[in-house]
Amino acid sequence: MPGLATVDAVIVGGGAAGLSLAAHLAAAGWGDDVLLLDDGAQPLEDRSWAWWSTGGGLLDGAASTVLGAADVAGEGWSRRLGLDPYAYRVVTGPDLAAEVTRLVAPRPGYRRLRGTARTLAVDDAGVQVAYEDPDGRARAVRARWVFDSVGPGAAAPVPDPDARLDLLGLHVETEREVFDPGAVTLMDFRTAQEDGLAFVYVLPTSARTALVERTVYAGPDALALAHEPHLAAYLRDVLRVGAHRIVAREEGTIPLGLRPPAAPEGPVIPIGARAGMIKAGTGYAFGRIQRHSAAIAAALAAGRYPGRAAHRRWARAQDAALLRVARADPAEARAFLESLLRRNAAPRILAFLDEDLPPREHLRLYATLPLPRFGLACAAASSRRTR
Repeated sequence: MPGLATVDAVIVGGGAAGLSLAAHLAAAGWGDDVLLLDDGAQPLEDRSWAWWSTGGGLLDGAASTVLGAADVAGEGWSRRLGLDPYAYRVVTGPDLAAEVTRLVAPRPGYRRLRGTARTLAVDDAGVQVAYEDPDGRARAVRARWVFDSVGPGAAAPVPDPDARLDLLGLHVETEREVFDPGAVTLMDFRTAQEDGLAFVYVLPTSARTALVERTVYAGPDALALAHEPHLAAYLRDVLRVGAHRIVAREEGTIPLGLRPPAAPEGPVIPIGARAGMIKAGTGYAFGRIQRHSAAIAAALAAGRYPGRAAHRRWARAQDAALLRVARADPAEARAFLESLLRRNAAPRILAFLDEDLPPREHLRLYATLPLPRFGLACAAASSRRTR
């Protein structure tokens, strides 16, 4: 369409992936005109993200919570892990937006645009982005690059049949001090397991307040899960919180997709969940989003094609195997995870989950795990993906 304004890039979607990429592009000094197109359907006020890192990341300073220890537990055992050189970080949506605003402020050509992307049309001059403004009027802009976390015009993704994380979190306030604000409970398996492999996550915000969340690796046939009675039992029998009140609730599902991520199409580059940034074995995405954003920014600054996000085939096979075993034999999957958590130092565990563990350390970690059935599932998953 002649006469359209042309910008260096349009980032479609203003969640963690879009905001993170805008920050990394600005920090790399790339682009004079970059638009962040977002419809506001998912307000940042209601969102937060957790990750672990060794520090020095561009957005690490935005974290409102930084913890140096993690608790893990199961029936008859518990363990506190010192995370150094890592720290566990949590950032709220408003804090992330404020930090990104600060980072892009020196580049006045970076602008936020309210609207709903409708179609992306690639031609010889770049990409035409058609969108609808808040008043319902059709608009368009042309971009040299589009970084897409939404998929406008694409068919809705077919849910992966392997698994999802089904969760309910309760924001709890107690009458006495019962929580340790210096440590996150990453996985506590002392909760009912009849719905599937289940664990409880506890993120304290003070000695009397915390998010207490129950998560289940749920298969495609699982119906709505009744988390609340199990959370009540956990608060009463495990944490022994006594008198308390529920301040807020948050519930949802995280699809643990193992299907291939969306592929780049010329100047249209998927980011976020569309690029496979949700790690299927854990549901964490924010740390992977930071690495992907940094890689895109570095490539553009060097004049290279930003290309496809790197995915390690063996790591994807491990995730597929864990989900397959979690569905077929939750007790065995739990035994695998408990061995991982009980018999390894925290830096090795976190590097393994980050797909950043050196080969020699991989061998040491595998020596601590019950591998026969898991190894067969891993081999089957790897073989299935090479056909």
